Amino acid sequence: MLTVIAPMFLLIVVGFGAGFVGRFRQAAGHLNAFVFYFALPSFIYTTMVSAPPLGSFPAVGLLIPLTLTPLLAVGLYLLCRAVGRWRDHAGPASLAGTFGNVGYFGIPISVGVLGPEAGLVAGLVHTAHNVFFMNAYPMVRTAVHASRASSGRPQNLRQLWRERLWPILRRAVLLNPVLGFILLALLTVFTPVQMPALFNEPVEMIGQTAVPLALFCVGLALHPALAGVRSGGAPAAPVIFGATAKLLILPVITWAAVLPFYDQLGPVWAGVLIIMAATPSSTTVFLFAEEYDGDGRLAAAILVLSTALSLVTLPVVAEFIL
Repeated sequence: MLTVIAPMFLLIVVGFGAGFVGRFRQAAGHLNAFVFYFALPSFIYTTMVSAPPLGSFPAVGLLIPLTLTPLLAVGLYLLCRAVGRWRDHAGPASLAGTFGNVGYFGIPISVGVLGPEAGLVAGLVHTAHNVFFMNAYPMVRTAVHASRASSGRPQNLRQLWRERLWPILRRAVLLNPVLGFILLALLTVFTPVQMPALFNEPVEMIGQTAVPLALFCVGLALHPALAGVRSGGAPAAPVIFGATAKLLILPVITWAAVLPFYDQLGPVWAGVLIIMAATPSSTTVFLFAEEYDGDGRLAAAILVLSTALSLVTLPVVAEFIL
């Protein structure tokens, strides 16, 4: 694990160093757009179609993350609501404590530790994880804010769906290039349809830029996150609790859920599920908290802390759980 993640963290450090230069900070949005719309979809597609066949795809492999992660998110939310001084931080804490960086971290780490046969499984788990978070949190928070704004008056659910919820779903699913390339990869893997070399070769070339550029962007993203932390508004206790939930609680309960189904899952599925659960918080948590909660400082603090601590916790998970 250390052999795999050490170069990745070095790239994050390089990106963080570049963030002190104005031209790189100004280019962060453009670099992230390239990663999201071109590099990451190409990387995931190539990783999935080049993975050796596994033979079986147990449904429980997708049910585990789609069950445990939402349950932990709800648990974190309710716990923060129950503690009076954490009440306003419940949403960001539950998001940052469960929404992992499964694309930039999870897929390359899974392939690096478990071998190329983990590529297809990692792509599927990544899809389930991100489709849930990219839709559930924005839609729930939007509906909550709309309910509060109505001040008890009956809401027009059709209007709420058409004007606010449907655009979120459309952007996160129908207009998501990552999901489109994953569906194309599944079509290629499970049907006789094969894409020509004229398509695959340039896609592979673009995909080779995904991991280094994405991690460079993670380093750049730490600057606005740290700025949010330094501005105050991020109590230490929920930050530590959120990071602990993401880096330790989620992988441990995932491991416990995997154990009864290990014979059905096999080492690759089991390993990918645990690695994905152990990844630090996604950089998207800061953006979501800013947009849907009006304050991203707590999510930013959990993002920074979990990213830094994962250099230690990922090897610990590999040693004692994998």
